Amino acid sequence: MQQFLEIEHKFIVAADFDNAAFRDKILALKPTGRSNVAVVDTYYTLTTDRGYIFRHRLDRELQQLTVKSFGGSTEARLEVNLDLDLGQGNQEERVAAFLQPFAAVRAGRIDKDVEAFYFTDCEVVYYRARSDSKAVACVEFEAKGYSDRAAASRTLSYYENLLGFSATPRAEQSLFDLLLRP
Repeated sequence: MQQFLEIEHKFIVAADFDNAAFRDKILALKPTGRSNVAVVDTYYTLTTDRGYIFRHRLDRELQQLTVKSFGGSTEARLEVNLDLDLGQGNQEERVAAFLQPFAAVRAGRIDKDVEAFYFTDCEVVYYRARSDSKAVACVEFEAKGYSDRAAASRTLSYYENLLGFSATPRAEQSLFDLLLRP
């Protein structure tokens, strides 16, 4: 199941975070790619089992249905993504119908403005996210292509150190908790 283990560190940054200076630092590291997208994430919770949440993600680059483990550490969680056909348009209604037999209920929507930078071993993302009543800005580091959790942790530490986050406390709550939990 390691192939479906998401290992990431999230840092909440202040509203006046200097994203331009941060972007310059990242670009100096020569990422293999980058992306700017507006993302809509719709979350569903299960009434029968609170150990998992579902997310329908839609942006101009992808559409996915994701199941994530929920509760406990936000550093390492189960994350299984199923790609949905963008050519079919927004499939949120189908996703809701698909999840209904599992006793899933819509828990809310999060809109994000995302700037992502891709490296062979890490994805670094800056985003501003908002729900109906809350907002937050974050930087996330997600390990990619790792052989084990220790290697993933070393990768995250490497990029966090290079980009000035090694002494910054990590967010211990998921984005779902930060923006959609009462």
